[in-house]
Amino acid sequence: MSDVPESNADQPAEPDFETLKNKMNLELEVMSVNQLHTLANQAVEKKLIAAHGYRGGQYELLRDGEFVLLSPTEAIQYLQDLLQPGD
Repeated sequence: MSDVPESNADQPAEPDFETLKNKMNLELEVMSVNQLHTLANQAVEKKLIAAHGYRGGQYELLRDGEFVLLSPTEAIQYLQDLLQPGD
């Protein structure tokens, strides 16, 4: 018998750094999409925008009869500002 431990084929291999990084980025992206969708739906309910959705990698908002095309990050900020109560 050998004192060298056998590799345990029943257990999955430890994920490498790149795999973990990709998984975290994907989870953050999903959270961002969910936040964006929630904010946009709130803006629709308050009649601040008429419609919203992705178009060609950008986020499109229909406000006052005009389309506003922003990156998802910019759209989140735009909607957060739009939803802020007035001073």
